[in-house]
Amino acid sequence: MRQKRMTRTTWCRIILQLVSLLMCMNAAPQKSDQYTNEIMKGISNNRLTNDKEYLTAGDRTYIVGTQNGNFPDLGGHVKGEMGGLWMPPVKLLDGFWIKLSDTDEKTEAWLKEAKVFINYPYGNKFVYAPVLNGIEVERFQFCPQGQDGMVIKYEMKNASGQLRTLQLEFLVKTDVSPVWFSTENNIIGAPDTVQWLGEKNLFAAYDTKHPWFALWGSNLTASSHNAHAIAPVETIGLGKAASAAYQVQMKPGETITAIFVVSGSDRDLQTAQKTYETISKNHEQLLQEKKEHYATIINQARVEIPDKQLEEAYTWAKLNTEWLVSELPGIGRFLGAGAVEYPWLFGCDNSYAVQGAVASGDLELAKSSLRTIEKISEKVNGNGRIIHEMSSNGFVYNKGNMQETPHFAIAVWKVFEWTGDKKFLADMYPYIKKGINWVLTENDQNKNMFPEGNGIMEVRGLNAELIDVAVYTQQALEVASEMAAIFNEPDLQQEYAQKAAALKDKINVQFWDDAEGSYCDFYGTREQALSVVKGAIEQLQLGASNAKDSLLVFEKQKFYEKLFRGFSALPAGTEKGWFTNKNWVISTPAEMQIAPREKAIRLLDKVRNEHCGEYGPYLSAVEGRFMMTISTGVQAVAECAYDRTDEAMFYVDKIVQTFSRALPGSISEMMPDYGCPVQAWTIYGLAVPLVTHVLGISPDAYNKSIAISPHLPSAWDHAAIYDLPVGDNVISFVIKRNNSSTTYSVTSNAGDWKYTLKIKGLAGSKYKVNGKVLTATADEIELNGKMNNIEVLL
Repeated sequence: MRQKRMTRTTWCRIILQLVSLLMCMNAAPQKSDQYTNEIMKGISNNRLTNDKEYLTAGDRTYIVGTQNGNFPDLGGHVKGEMGGLWMPPVKLLDGFWIKLSDTDEKTEAWLKEAKVFINYPYGNKFVYAPVLNGIEVERFQFCPQGQDGMVIKYEMKNASGQLRTLQLEFLVKTDVSPVWFSTENNIIGAPDTVQWLGEKNLFAAYDTKHPWFALWGSNLTASSHNAHAIAPVETIGLGKAASAAYQVQMKPGETITAIFVVSGSDRDLQTAQKTYETISKNHEQLLQEKKEHYATIINQARVEIPDKQLEEAYTWAKLNTEWLVSELPGIGRFLGAGAVEYPWLFGCDNSYAVQGAVASGDLELAKSSLRTIEKISEKVNGNGRIIHEMSSNGFVYNKGNMQETPHFAIAVWKVFEWTGDKKFLADMYPYIKKGINWVLTENDQNKNMFPEGNGIMEVRGLNAELIDVAVYTQQALEVASEMAAIFNEPDLQQEYAQKAAALKDKINVQFWDDAEGSYCDFYGTREQALSVVKGAIEQLQLGASNAKDSLLVFEKQKFYEKLFRGFSALPAGTEKGWFTNKNWVISTPAEMQIAPREKAIRLLDKVRNEHCGEYGPYLSAVEGRFMMTISTGVQAVAECAYDRTDEAMFYVDKIVQTFSRALPGSISEMMPDYGCPVQAWTIYGLAVPLVTHVLGISPDAYNKSIAISPHLPSAWDHAAIYDLPVGDNVISFVIKRNNSSTTYSVTSNAGDWKYTLKIKGLAGSKYKVNGKVLTATADEIELNGKMNNIEVLL
């Protein structure tokens, strides 16, 4: 960072002008309609064929298919069934297709291969190559907010120069069936039945065993229908194909629009019909409302920075986060982990993602997600343990890995810092206290303060005293101490604080390997280490899917076998920190800033030089195969914790490099371009470094206070964030610098907040407040809710 390299003499020659404009409630922070409009235009893949997945997102329904407009069998949780139209907790359709026929020329064409895919924030478009000698077709689709259905719009243009009489056949393949983890709970789908409802000009399909219904129809009047059609793409399942035909006549140059609506219900046919009527009648208004909703997300916490690729990726990451929101009846509103394979609720993923969500402006989503996790955890566990994974039918598959319980407490506190919502904290606090007791009492059998159990890395045999579990437990104790102070529990406050301090010291002694310059994977006995190595070998063998993988497995297996022999030679019962996988979570002591600076810098440099692939840290440096946005994001946050801004942005840029690699407008879970094409926790690695470190926003909304300590990368000369919600306040912050000056501007819509601007080297310098000359006694200036014009002479 350039400011850090400046000497005191240099500082004395620089004049920094700070302008703080604390505005009244009706004053609007700067917005950019042009920027919003550009984002709303969407992103195209511009490929003739693309069989990668896309997502059409809605909070009640969503569609998954391939970017060429097709609907093949996809996914693995419900094998081959993760695509199509979903209305959690049930699936409605495998897919839909249209066939155009020229009744005069006796020609026909199924539209199965779009030449262009365009991803909008609010929906998707597919552009097909001309068919039938001059008929151009575009398909647009979206899922309205709060509605159990979807809208498909086909625009057909007659570019042939002749009057054309065409038949449009719209075919649907149903698959009314339950979500993942239903069969295991005796919820088993049955064959579908399809009926034509002639008086309503639409089809109805339903599961013959359960009250699950799907309806679809058009604004056009059907000329014929077929309840026993054959789909152009064969898909698995117990669904049925049905089609209806519509006659259209097109003048030369004329464009005709055909609207199709699909609705569903997991209760009764009448509800599905009512929803169908609502969407059919109001589809234009629903689309406009969805556009406005996403325009609000674009403008909220909007950044303006020199790195335009990061600016774009950050903006779309906010949109991606919204794409994964689910409103599940009887459960709540929450952020799902990732599409296509993990659209349901996760404790771990949300503990990262909500920290990025609040930093990028979505305070309510963060609170509702954590509330839902707490409610479900209380229901299925009741002892403070936080769940790992809940399917969209409400069934919990994994009751919780060890690190998720303390990590949840950390996430709750971060959200409280941004929202200041004491009731939210009060609702979460009792379960957090239970969780700390569960972690440190029931799961610390040897009473060394290192809980035993699985951590973030779900590695076979790795069920010991793990570094990430210990670190997040230490941080949970720290934030729980803060919570106890707020709720006037001084004894508990002191107990948590003392335990946090003791655990911090133990981590920095017992997990640290000075010869390696790194924290260890876990702490435990020789026997546990041998078990972990055995598990690593077994997991390697299970992961070999091709010749290249088999060669890698062979090489790494030899490494583990050597490690096993070395561990075996140690005395029985040897207890220490162990390296087996060198998983990315060894950086969590730096991420949480509990590592002493000297150790942190050694660790961070080691990871950068020895543990990284093309896109950041390997999940396991020993295996050297896979990278994810979360591991790279955590590394960026760890660099931020020690004010290594350029190093942090190195990792942020690695995430940005994968933007639009698989799905236009999105970043894949597995870097660079596979796994879930949309992943919730990606926002952690983008928003947290950018908003809380580079722009330096550190809120204490409960006390109506915000500290601002910017750290511009060395190559940047400006940065700004507009319309950032913090509690009941909305702020904007702009920083601009050139060779002779740096200007700061803070704008707020609340007049009763305190702002502290922290600048290294400020102490002892002269500055003016509304014309009055003062001398800074520290490296910070406090601003109150009145208008302040400040000029600082350094």
